[in-house]
Amino acid sequence: MNQTLEQRSVLPSYVHLTKCWPTVDYLSPCEEACPLGQDIPSYVMAIAEGKFGEALSIIRQTNPLPSICGRVCHHPCEEACNRKFIDEPVAVRALKRAAVDYGLSNKEEPIAQRTGQARIAIVGSGPAGLTAAHDLVRKGWGVCIYEAMPIAGGLLSTAIPEFILPQQVVQADVDYIKKLGVVIKTNTAIGRDLSIDDLFRLGFKAVLIATGAQESAKLPLPGVDLDGVFYALPFLRQVKLRERHSLEGRIVVVIGGGNVAVDAARVAVRLRAKEVHVACLESRAEMPAYPWEIEAAMREGVKFHPSLAPQRFKPRDGNKVDAIDFKRVSSFERDRTGRISWTLMEGPGSDYSMRADVVIIAIGQVPTPPDGGTKLNLDPKGAIEVNKDTLATNVPGVFAAGDVVSAPGTVVESMAAGRRAANSIDQYLRGMNFRGGQAAVAREVFKLDPKDIPPFMYRRRRWQVPTLAPTDATRSFQECTLGYTEWQAIEEAKRCLNCRMCGSCIFKREQLCIETARRLIWDSE
Repeated sequence: MNQTLEQRSVLPSYVHLTKCWPTVDYLSPCEEACPLGQDIPSYVMAIAEGKFGEALSIIRQTNPLPSICGRVCHHPCEEACNRKFIDEPVAVRALKRAAVDYGLSNKEEPIAQRTGQARIAIVGSGPAGLTAAHDLVRKGWGVCIYEAMPIAGGLLSTAIPEFILPQQVVQADVDYIKKLGVVIKTNTAIGRDLSIDDLFRLGFKAVLIATGAQESAKLPLPGVDLDGVFYALPFLRQVKLRERHSLEGRIVVVIGGGNVAVDAARVAVRLRAKEVHVACLESRAEMPAYPWEIEAAMREGVKFHPSLAPQRFKPRDGNKVDAIDFKRVSSFERDRTGRISWTLMEGPGSDYSMRADVVIIAIGQVPTPPDGGTKLNLDPKGAIEVNKDTLATNVPGVFAAGDVVSAPGTVVESMAAGRRAANSIDQYLRGMNFRGGQAAVAREVFKLDPKDIPPFMYRRRRWQVPTLAPTDATRSFQECTLGYTEWQAIEEAKRCLNCRMCGSCIFKREQLCIETARRLIWDSE
């Protein structure tokens, strides 16, 4: 029997389903904030109903790395969440992990159907390369990834510490992409084993360079060549690949204020360092590292020393580092391009010295475009120059995406760049006048007015994600964040306002929906 909108809107079974008020379709602020444009309300609502497998299917429509993103995404969706005006944002990242933890099945993933004859070569298997490969193989193209390291994943596999992102988690997402039909060839460096020209000679019709920023930025100071002075990325890579350093009883000082610096400090704690310090140019509030990572490091005993500029590394016993001389920073600025400038204090109290048996330099990463063969245009920082809309380089058929174009970026931003490149390559191979990206559907974003919260709206703080206690976490490289149990995930998902439908209707005071909400509340009581 056909029902009118008025008749069916009062039925509780239509709440949170796609059948609910079909003429209401706002864009939730979490969707707008997500670089991948994920359908966050739909998968959160699925979890609220205990349908973890359905939630995972929804996530994978736009996110091929849900296991990884469920741990290391910087979750801008939570910053935008309307729920923060009521109590606290919904724990979207933790819910994504729960969808993977409880939604995986043993059924075989179908190989993507091959519809195009052309093959694409992707150089680098980090988040940009993996996302582009996923999208292109699903569009029907043949895809082969070339990775210089013995394992796929880029810095996800070789630099992010095991206690934050276990290798088995990365491998699970890589295996999913391989099951779709993507070929990954490891231990093959473009520029060393093959050139870009060689790839075209092998029959590839397009090449995507996604080699990331795999090298630590250098710090040209006196004493930088002393024994005991390391750069962060090689240090983290050696530890992740189980070529561990012994830091027992040592005083370790990390130079830098970003996430890599904090990661290095937390690794040093687990390698039994006596003391671990982080010194950086920025003030505590200006540090680029994620606040939650800084807080985790502080709980584990890392000491932070902001507003210090290193001047020299001092030796002892000939060629071993013994101390670092600093100058205090009086002002610090970072412009829109990421370029920094600072002013040093002068006079009494401006000098500061710190003991150090080991120094780890983590002041940034630099892009690593492949050498040899085709000459790509590079900017002054060594990044590949591309058309900002299409991500095409100066060489026909060659594209670039991720940190090799605009370092440093986050994991999900690199994934979004990989998606843009995949769309451009698809259009290029089809002979279209490609412009890059896809046309977005214009939808109004619903943003809650904190003054317009109904009196019947309940307050409930978010479920804290279970973690290891610091004393237990620092004893090993076991993953620190344990994730939700099923029932915790369901309860947290129920906090979602589903802004694009229910939330927008309720808060906008549309009379029909207000009456429906009241009836639902009365029925539940």
